[in-house]
Amino acid sequence: MQVDSVAQIEAVRRFNRFYTRRIGVLEEGLLNSPFTLAQARVLFELGTHKFVTAGELIDMLGLDPGYLSRILQGFVDSRLLARKRSTQDRRRTELSLTAKGRRAFDEIDGRSRNTIGDMISPLSPAERERLLGAMRSLEKTLSWSGTTRELAVTVRPYRIGDVGWAIEQHGRWYAEEFGWNGEFEALVATL
Repeated sequence: MQVDSVAQIEAVRRFNRFYTRRIGVLEEGLLNSPFTLAQARVLFELGTHKFVTAGELIDMLGLDPGYLSRILQGFVDSRLLARKRSTQDRRRTELSLTAKGRRAFDEIDGRSRNTIGDMISPLSPAERERLLGAMRSLEKTLSWSGTTRELAVTVRPYRIGDVGWAIEQHGRWYAEEFGWNGEFEALVATL
């Protein structure tokens, strides 16, 4: 880790302390709810997706699998979370909120919106735009992973048309790079 200035590190740490205090994440229950910050974040992801798997939550939130498992089990015990086997892949378990879980999500999500609205409403339109621009800049700057600034890649299951597109691109690349003809693309399509 090479940083030019201890003052820069301390400035980031000072901002983190200011902001976590300002938005109330240090309180025992986030937004006067029974949920910790981590529990509320898991609840948010569950509430904004129809179905999600534990693996997807780990990827989205960067949580330790054991810690996430304890949060999810607590949600099951509190009847906030339902689990069911995926109809598309029986090895996967889909997680979704129950009606009680949906009410808990709606309540904390509403509180969060109101709290942020109250925080930014005294600002002038120009101040709000400056704040949002700074937040977008911060998010973009810190979204890069590692020192090589590599973008994260997400691999999704293939959809209709993807296999044909891949075969076309494969054939085109080999034609451009090695001068191979359409027979190679036809051969790849049969495999």
